Amino acid sequence: MFVCLALCAASVWGMPRLTLSSDSRVFFDPKSPELVELETFEHKYGQNNGVLMVVSPKAPAEGRKVTDPAILAIIADLTARAWKLPHSTRVESLTNFPHVTSDADSFAVEELVPDADAITPARAAKVEAVALADNLVVNRLIAADASAAGVLVNFNLPEEGSTQVREIIAASRALAREIEAENPDIDVKLTGNVMLLGTFAEAAVSDALLLIPISLVVSGLMMVMFVRSVRPSLAIVSLLVLSSASAMGLAGWFGYVVNPASIAAPIIIVTVNMAAAVRIVTTTMSFLGEGLSKREAIAQSMAIHIRPVTLTNFTSAIGFLSMNLAEAPPFRDLGNMVAIGIAFAYVFTFTWLPALLVRMDLSPAASGSERAMVMLGHFVNKTYVGLFVLCSMIVVASSFWIQRITLDDDFARYFDSRFEYRQDSDFAEDHLTGLNIIEFDIGAGRDNGVYDPAYQRKLAEFLNWLRAQPHVVSVIGIPDITARIEKAMDPSALPAAMPDDSDRIAQYFLLYELSLPYGSSLNDQINVARSSSRVTAILRHVKSSDIRVLNHEAEAWLAANAPAAMQAKGISINVLFSNVSWINIRSMIGTTIASMLVIALIVGLALRSVGYGLLSIVMNVLPSIVGFGVWGLLIGQIGLAASVITAMTIGLIVDDTIYFLIMYQAARARGLSSENAINEVFKTVGTAMLVITLSLAVGFGVLIASGFEVNRSLGAQTTIVILANLFIDWLMLPPLLRLFDRK
Repeated sequence: MFVCLALCAASVWGMPRLTLSSDSRVFFDPKSPELVELETFEHKYGQNNGVLMVVSPKAPAEGRKVTDPAILAIIADLTARAWKLPHSTRVESLTNFPHVTSDADSFAVEELVPDADAITPARAAKVEAVALADNLVVNRLIAADASAAGVLVNFNLPEEGSTQVREIIAASRALAREIEAENPDIDVKLTGNVMLLGTFAEAAVSDALLLIPISLVVSGLMMVMFVRSVRPSLAIVSLLVLSSASAMGLAGWFGYVVNPASIAAPIIIVTVNMAAAVRIVTTTMSFLGEGLSKREAIAQSMAIHIRPVTLTNFTSAIGFLSMNLAEAPPFRDLGNMVAIGIAFAYVFTFTWLPALLVRMDLSPAASGSERAMVMLGHFVNKTYVGLFVLCSMIVVASSFWIQRITLDDDFARYFDSRFEYRQDSDFAEDHLTGLNIIEFDIGAGRDNGVYDPAYQRKLAEFLNWLRAQPHVVSVIGIPDITARIEKAMDPSALPAAMPDDSDRIAQYFLLYELSLPYGSSLNDQINVARSSSRVTAILRHVKSSDIRVLNHEAEAWLAANAPAAMQAKGISINVLFSNVSWINIRSMIGTTIASMLVIALIVGLALRSVGYGLLSIVMNVLPSIVGFGVWGLLIGQIGLAASVITAMTIGLIVDDTIYFLIMYQAARARGLSSENAINEVFKTVGTAMLVITLSLAVGFGVLIASGFEVNRSLGAQTTIVILANLFIDWLMLPPLLRLFDRK
């Protein structure tokens, strides 16, 4: 026991080295081509690290517009204060938006509301008309009905800026509360990419504070239910705590970074290792009931369980280690942490647990469920042909239900409404603008080519096509600036008219940029060589499938209507997340198959039977088919978590199969018939199989309480697969063995 505690202490000493990530890009391999493309785009035009402050009148003032003089003054005040936020580089709002005016032979750029403190109602009405007519303002900095306005603050962040993100969020929230306190009839809600980054860290902390205690309480209740004694239950819980803490500490020594996905590791470690400990303790107490001494009972229980526990731990570790080939690094970290936890639990199960049991007063116990398991065994043997047909029909039906599953998720809504970011983001999307963007780097083919009239006209066509697409609420591109200046210089020109002279367009942009207010420039719209420009489409109420469709159609439109130099495909963090599920599933297909073959080989060698090894493959596949089929029937939509469910569960669901086959083979070796062997298995390990399944199902079910969608789906889908596995192992495996032995 001292050695075990020393090993745990040495590992836990590394826990302070664990760091908490606020980076949404942790879900992508740093070397992935998609992420490299995004970083190249950002190096050219700048990062999209912003906080959007949504200003709106409170509910009692419904019908009041943000263009009221008093609210315009508040927006101007908020804009001025936002410049003082840490790491801010640019502030855009309705009041400081660059507005083009002209005289007889020149034009000037000034803030749309330069005198917000002294604005008149008539001037405010004119501001509203100008703003709602400008594509660069409406549905971005002001709602189409003028019920809300946005102040967009951009920040300069280092590559790993978790500390800076927390600093910015704290300052932004403090500023919002100050404005609300000074103006009780105004709401200020915060969304944007920086707020999202901070919510990733908040979700990890929230899950740690909520789910880990729930997991330990649930584990304790499970112990009391199955063990029916407090002290042995505490022994099991201590084993689970030691294993989980040691694994997380060792992860700290290895320099792991905690994120919303990998924070589930302690919960999964507790869940995966609970069943083996329960089986050992309950078997020990049963032997005590048969008259054995405490030491003899513990030794006998160890002798019975060491082989199947070794096999199940090994296969479970293989399943989680296979997650190393997932494209999303958090799933790799999760798999490695859990595998480490399984290794620690295996060591502690055969050292700490029996040593602690020796020090305890144990009471004998008998299983009250043995009779029910015997009845179930007789029922299965009596109706095995019918059960095989029924189960086969359910598997076939499930394979059809799987086709109803759509691979879709909503990156902007990975967090539920318990988070302030989600509440504010929903409000912003309902009342002001969209949360998802697709950006394009449209080349002109030569330096200064963005001033070419042909380029600008074709780009304007593309902007108009984008604006006509479903879910698109705002599109930003340089042709709108050209058209605004041309209209100011020639009031008789059509609203979208373009000059025919590239030199004239170049002069427009030179004068425009020189006249921009402090902090504004076109460097985020045009590259340094003036050989390409940025197009940004803002989308409202979309999911990943909508982003993929629009991206594909935009790429096809450019290919069919624009010259080769202007060919481009969409890029943004939203685009990357819209494809991340597909990328991970593709990377995990081969890994899952390889894991199944390795596990089949291990089972075949352990049982010295090629047939049983092949049978284990079938038993690995069928629960996933049934589980995903049920999901397709009841839910229909599946997201990022789907990519690792099968690979993760194959090492878990094979536990029941291994126990069943080991006991069945031993019974057959003693000369029992196939029918009697099945009855014997249900009598000896039927309850243990139920314990395994309920422990895993309840343990993973805890993840459903997570505020992070990936963890929530991971828990729900895994629970369904695990329950489907018990159905397969109880009602389909025995008929298969009967049919197998007949051959």
